[in-house]
Amino acid sequence: MCKPLRLFSFLLATLLALPALAAPASPVQRYFQELRTLRADFIQRVYDERGRITQTSSGRMLMQKPGLFRWDYRAPAAQVIVADGARLWTYDVGLAQVTVRKLDKALSATPLALLSGTTPIDESFTVSGVRNRDGLSWYELIPRQDQPEFRVLRVAFKGDTLVTLEIEDGLGQRTRLDFQALERNPALDPAQLRFTPPPGVDVVGDAG
Repeated sequence: MCKPLRLFSFLLATLLALPALAAPASPVQRYFQELRTLRADFIQRVYDERGRITQTSSGRMLMQKPGLFRWDYRAPAAQVIVADGARLWTYDVGLAQVTVRKLDKALSATPLALLSGTTPIDESFTVSGVRNRDGLSWYELIPRQDQPEFRVLRVAFKGDTLVTLEIEDGLGQRTRLDFQALERNPALDPAQLRFTPPPGVDVVGDAG
């Protein structure tokens, strides 16, 4: 599974699961409890173990509970990732190729499967208290059991608004999402959360 997709799986799982981490009636808890839809522009940066940026991409994302999302990468290469509740579609515009998989199989090997399971979050993770840095409030989630995909997940808020997600793997490499123009609970067009392969593209996988 490609790194952007793993990262988005983290994002979706966090949005669905994070209320359990917050103290009762905290701004963070209220934010996620009241969250139904989300729309934002994003900048994604990948850092190596020395903190050097090795990749930068940007685009726009949409999310709707439960389990619907759209992930539009616009630069440097166009790619569209859509979860419609049953299948996960990945469209590589440059290659004119669509890959489709059943959603549960596509995400079963990612942190989404762990975070969205029936086990309470605090039983699967050690959760740090709030740390203030650069005007942001940061939460850190460390898995209690070793995971192949990640070592730590960091979530940052400015006030009661989600602004950053960061994943770090066991080699010290980080992938960071910074959100811009974030809208909480906007009305979304249902058609944007469905995907139909464009005419003439190759379709690989189970689209039936």
